[in-house]
Amino acid sequence: MNRHIEYSPVPDAPAHIIGLLNMRGQIVTLVDLAGLMGYERKNGRDRPTCVILKNKPHNPDYIGFIIDRPGSVIDADEVVSEPPPANMSGMENKFVSEVVKLADKLLMIINHEALTKE
Repeated sequence: MNRHIEYSPVPDAPAHIIGLLNMRGQIVTLVDLAGLMGYERKNGRDRPTCVILKNKPHNPDYIGFIIDRPGSVIDADEVVSEPPPANMSGMENKFVSEVVKLADKLLMIINHEALTKE
């Protein structure tokens, strides 16, 4: 995760592509995760957080996602997940692979492979 990001906008890119950034010599495509999933981006943050993922183990490409706020780290072995509800529609259904019930909220598990295909 990186809270201080400097990026270069990409002219004529799709609305969810924010730009490109240089991470230790690697070019990273920066994506607005909320926009990609059909949500409105919250602009109230002075310093958005960027989560950077390596696309695939054998592929040197990286992708960065702007998120509203990072959450807690959860031990995947200690949670029970369910498939997303059948009535989940649109982009959410395309990108959400599982739902986890936490004590005070629901946590949507993102299918990162589906995100990187967009």
